Amino acid sequence: MTTTNRSFVVGVFQDEAQAQQAMNDLMSAGFSKDQIRYSVRKGGSGITNSLENLGLPEDEATFYNGEFESGRTVVVVNTRDRQQEASQILSRDGGYDYASRSGQTTGTSSYANTAGQATDYNTQAGQNVQLREEQLRANKQSVETGAVGLRKDVVSEQQSFDVPVNREEVVIERHAASGQPSDTPIGEGETYRVPVREEQVTVDKQPVVREEVSLGKRQVQDSQRVSDTVHREEARVEHQGDVNVQGDDTDIRDSNINNQ
Repeated sequence: MTTTNRSFVVGVFQDEAQAQQAMNDLMSAGFSKDQIRYSVRKGGSGITNSLENLGLPEDEATFYNGEFESGRTVVVVNTRDRQQEASQILSRDGGYDYASRSGQTTGTSSYANTAGQATDYNTQAGQNVQLREEQLRANKQSVETGAVGLRKDVVSEQQSFDVPVNREEVVIERHAASGQPSDTPIGEGETYRVPVREEQVTVDKQPVVREEVSLGKRQVQDSQRVSDTVHREEARVEHQGDVNVQGDDTDIRDSNINNQ
């Protein structure tokens, strides 16, 4: 496949699978989807006008249209300054162009000029484009925000209470005797002793359970509002030339492959 001073490269593929592989390889190499256009025969008219609008001579446009009419897939890559790289990728995946013409089996009738007919050059039948958007997702992580401790302090206080106690005391009473004779002689220095007792109070201390205090945790349901900026993808239909687009309510803008 040859390269020229044009800002685009054209390749023809025997079947759509080859073309799809080439487009995947192009995007892997850094070419964007906006730089790649391909046409596959799904009914409708030819692509001669679209190719001539790119600046192709009539004979080249007629050649590529003939390949298209024969059921082959035509891929156009807006390469800017990467013509050689794009050309190598197309050739590696089985593509050929007007200069090489390898794989051409198109009959003479396939080269009929289709000027003035509508084109489906910029459409891909059966291809879905996924539009994505960002959505906020809340992630929760348990973090320690504080702690509560429970400890015991010893507090001293003075307590007093009365305790009943008993004690003995001596009672002396005199009584007149009967005057009867006694056989016990009178002695000297006799002493009689009567013990006297009393109760005395001693104090000791015994720990007792006065109260119980529980320390635990419980879950409390609350809510927090979060916000952030999100992005989404929207479809923008690009068309070239005077083309009617139906069944689409997205933004439509003109595009020119030569200016991409």
